[in-house]
Amino acid sequence: MTSVSWFVSAPYSGGHHTGSLKINGETPEASLFRWYPYQALRKGNFNGLDVESATRMLVEQDAIMWEITLTNTKDTVISSEVDLDMIGYISQYKEGDWKWWYPMPDWNGNRSESRDQKIEDMRKQIINDSLGADIRWPSDKEVLKSEHYRANAENNTIYINDKNTPAVSAFSLVTKPDKLKAMNSGGTASWNFELAPGESKVIKYFLAYGDDAKTIEKNVDDWTSDFDRSFAGIKSDWEKKWNQIFTPDQSFISGCFPVLETDDELAKKVYYTGPLTMLYLLNTNLPEHERVYLTGGPRWGASTTFFWDIAIWSELWAVVDPDMMKEQIISWIKIDPNKFYGKDNYGGQGVGNGYSANYWCLFKIIRAYLVNSGDYAFLDKTIGDKTVMEHLESYALNWENLSNYGKPGYVDEAYKLADFGENADNLLECVPTYIHIVPSFNIGYVWMMRETAKLHLQRGNQDKAELLKVKADEMVENILELYAGNGAWNSLYPNNKKVEVRHVLDFIYFGKFLANDVKPEVKQEMMNFLNSELKTDLWMRAQSLQDIAAKHSDRPDHGPLGSFDGWIPEVMDAMTNMGYEQDALDFYHDIEPVTYEGGWAQARELWGDNKLNKSARVRIAERGWNNRESSSGIGISQVMLKNFFGFNPQINSSVIQENDTWPISGKSKLHHVHYKGEYYRIEFQNKKPVMIKEQQTN
Repeated sequence: MTSVSWFVSAPYSGGHHTGSLKINGETPEASLFRWYPYQALRKGNFNGLDVESATRMLVEQDAIMWEITLTNTKDTVISSEVDLDMIGYISQYKEGDWKWWYPMPDWNGNRSESRDQKIEDMRKQIINDSLGADIRWPSDKEVLKSEHYRANAENNTIYINDKNTPAVSAFSLVTKPDKLKAMNSGGTASWNFELAPGESKVIKYFLAYGDDAKTIEKNVDDWTSDFDRSFAGIKSDWEKKWNQIFTPDQSFISGCFPVLETDDELAKKVYYTGPLTMLYLLNTNLPEHERVYLTGGPRWGASTTFFWDIAIWSELWAVVDPDMMKEQIISWIKIDPNKFYGKDNYGGQGVGNGYSANYWCLFKIIRAYLVNSGDYAFLDKTIGDKTVMEHLESYALNWENLSNYGKPGYVDEAYKLADFGENADNLLECVPTYIHIVPSFNIGYVWMMRETAKLHLQRGNQDKAELLKVKADEMVENILELYAGNGAWNSLYPNNKKVEVRHVLDFIYFGKFLANDVKPEVKQEMMNFLNSELKTDLWMRAQSLQDIAAKHSDRPDHGPLGSFDGWIPEVMDAMTNMGYEQDALDFYHDIEPVTYEGGWAQARELWGDNKLNKSARVRIAERGWNNRESSSGIGISQVMLKNFFGFNPQINSSVIQENDTWPISGKSKLHHVHYKGEYYRIEFQNKKPVMIKEQQTN
């Protein structure tokens, strides 16, 4: 009811949970949970006592606050003893890397950068700890006695010092306990009371953390005396930021999240889940940039931005916060995409391994900034040993470094493509057959070369542009030869071996970037594949159950029993590019029920008795090590902007794309679309979207 399992706020990190609430010696279990951006609500019942807890984190300050309400639902008096474990097993790590698997103190007090399954299991079985079950990790009492911390009690507050790092934390009991006991990494508090029928008891407390004891003491005094206002202020602070991101010319972000006006309630709910997720993952407390959009949390990536995830919604990012986008592009160009998939925004270094998608991601992000801002002078800025233009061209031609054409086993013309090697971790990670020459990222190189050619034409370099277009067209011919039939595509291995892979990724890249190169009958077969093997009633599976590797690829994000949230907007983009605009909007409507759980996640899994059928139930993935909140799904809001309202700026200066049909036309409007420093409204006239410049009042 009270434990926080994944506490992290770089450079501070917790290695255990923060302690549980016990009633008469037992830990009540939450039966209901509700997520808000500013709080977590939990509800349960224990022997006639309704227990409700609200957990909030102070905005841009270092504290977590709790408010617990216990209510007697019986028609007789209830006597209760409530005990609260308060565990401040927190360390500070200013030195060293902050990777996707960020550092935390292990049970021996050492810095750990690995994920021990025992820690995962412990956090799922906190109830068992209070029951004395046979467990494979230290009990809460043992953790409280850890020799790596020391604590003292003073004025209803327990102050905790980490012996191994400068971290200092404090639990302050705003509601005075009957008993308070300091141990080592925290302590315990107790309340004894009777409640008449319908009567309630409220317990308020908070955890403060930092590295300076005097600052902690002052914060404890301030927040204890002003708890109610501070607690309520968390909600109002979030509401202020929420309103700001939709307001032109405010001071919070450099652009604006477009405001959707529509009577399509399903589309509206799906659309506004994007800014909700974006605001939740926006971090203003990391030293590398004034604002960063983290890829996920809180389980992983406390300081990390993945190139791939943010590339998925980069066209929208260019509208929302172009200043931060440019600043971060400059820092990302300095990171080697062969070695790293993103950036640690605490230490400033690259993190992870080299994804095959990285070159396409960086190119796509830079292009999105250019076409929306009109800042083509940025192309001449030197970063490292190249101008931005030279970096873009090197990204577009990197496939030549990956091609094995002419080597033994690669002698046919078909091998004039990028070979991404036999390590699946660089591609889809869990799909063992998706290796070597795959269609998707080769298509990405085609698109990059074509877009680079447009930039060269814009700059008067016609010869370079023509050369790139020729190379791109030659690649297309070889890629189209990989068609396996029935809407799916082959991967090409050495010695002319083709392996059919029935995965959504190839559908996405063909639809997004080669829709005009694929025959109409092939596009229809691809749609049939999507509808018959991937889409479900409320979500989709990333990999067909009929794929030969399906049984060996079971991961909720990229396997057959779920999908990465980021694949959803990419599929919708591909559908509209292939001429299936109404189908894309229908899909947009279909996924509305999944938003009831909260923001977009790393993945949603298909589960229940019908998980192999279209009627599969859907939830935020619980299997595997997935993040509960993640940024790629913000791209679903981009679909509204780009695909349903047609806002798709091009290098040749066209802005509104040409579609045959606009299924959301009518009363729907998009307000405050930021483009080249001005704000526009997009509305439909004669069933076509048009941009109208807004007159700002400030």
